[in-house]
Amino acid sequence: MSLDQNDQTSIKSDSDLASGSGHNANDLSFLAYIIGASVLMGSILISATLFYSLKQFSGSPVVDSSSNSAPAAAQQPQGTQQPAAAPSAAAPTGPVVVALKSNVPFLGSANAKVTVVEYADYQCPYCEQFYSKTWPELKAKYVDNGKIKFLYQDFAFLGPDSNTAAEASHCAADQNKFWQYHDYLFSNQGAEGSSWAIASHQKEFAQAIGLNTVKFGQCLDSGKYKQEVLDETAQGKTYGVTATPSVFINGTLILGAQPLANFEQAIDAALSK
Repeated sequence: MSLDQNDQTSIKSDSDLASGSGHNANDLSFLAYIIGASVLMGSILISATLFYSLKQFSGSPVVDSSSNSAPAAAQQPQGTQQPAAAPSAAAPTGPVVVALKSNVPFLGSANAKVTVVEYADYQCPYCEQFYSKTWPELKAKYVDNGKIKFLYQDFAFLGPDSNTAAEASHCAADQNKFWQYHDYLFSNQGAEGSSWAIASHQKEFAQAIGLNTVKFGQCLDSGKYKQEVLDETAQGKTYGVTATPSVFINGTLILGAQPLANFEQAIDAALSK
């Protein structure tokens, strides 16, 4: 609040106060009002500042748009964006040794010079993009003729339904139909978090591809492969997987659903060594 030259109420100098001249009851009342109002406003501002600071301290953490923006899925097509729940692991600076169990289903030749391992999540839209846009040509050019050995590993990080879908694929593998189930899941992928991958739907998928639904249901309901899915995901983290899809070509990581040419170049380089 400010006073201009036209205000009728004047505020006297210290000498006037000392001499006792010039102040009446109205002057003093107005002065007291000014001082009281200033103190009150200052208190309000201090309280508001403290409340805001406490709210910032105790509230939910600020989420970077690169982590949880829609979809909260995995990797941007060019491998530039991190997934919502990406683990904090440093990307490998060179080839890593990807250890795999001997019974992991594979496509191509067991004795191929080049081994390609994909870490993916069945709910990840960019994994579906890799499957539908890139995989068919890679399969025709390198898998069908035995140039590479291709394997799939679970990196289930987009919620419980991701784990359920991964466990279901292992149950399908018990009936020697892992790849048929893998393909069916990506070919019929629903929106992330839409419950398309819950257990009851997995049982419908099993029926659709001709599995023994009784054995499949018993396998899925028992949680037979729950720990295996958790172990594969944890192992991927140790290799520097921070997003899906992550593809290792003889241990060299290619991150994200990148253009076909990027995979061809890496595979051709590995084959030429």
